[in-house]
Amino acid sequence: MQKITAAMLAALLICGVCGIISGSRDVRAVTQKIIRIHIIANSDSDEDQALKLRVRDAVLSASSDLITNCDSKAEAEQAIISGLDVIETAAKKVVSDSGYDLDVKCTLMNEEFDEREYDGFTLPEGEYEALCIRIGEAKGHNWWCICYPSLCFGASSSLDGCELFTDGELTVIKEPQKVRYKLWCYELLRKIEKLFG
Repeated sequence: MQKITAAMLAALLICGVCGIISGSRDVRAVTQKIIRIHIIANSDSDEDQALKLRVRDAVLSASSDLITNCDSKAEAEQAIISGLDVIETAAKKVVSDSGYDLDVKCTLMNEEFDEREYDGFTLPEGEYEALCIRIGEAKGHNWWCICYPSLCFGASSSLDGCELFTDGELTVIKEPQKVRYKLWCYELLRKIEKLFG
């Protein structure tokens, strides 16, 4: 009887580990297929927050022009890297035209993000590549979206037509409640990796 119980526990453990690994693959794939956009305001004053939104509009326009014809994340990365000066110039022009003397820095970098909900979908916690725009001291509330694939407007309908993600990855994004345990396991595995990495 003890051998049967031990065998059943071992089988359950193996199934659980396989399920965690499978779910983690979907979550990790989501974080690796996306380029986010992250705009950080100078401060939380009403004026600086309004400026952040004007900068956002200019940055979205400039970055959209750069990646419109990109068919992969790698192409989008290259287009953004090549066009960082264009994006930064557009952002700086808005700041200057608004009467501010604030520096603006644009970089493409890896950043840690918490789980975020956005108009019809949820992005899991994790490390994402991000086009980051810092205005002035960059101590205010931020604005974020997805630069590639371009989902900043009409997010739900754009996601429905997006062929970038597998069915499992779409479940992670659109129905996180169905994979909440897998998301939790993925976050736990990431913490363990950081602890021993």
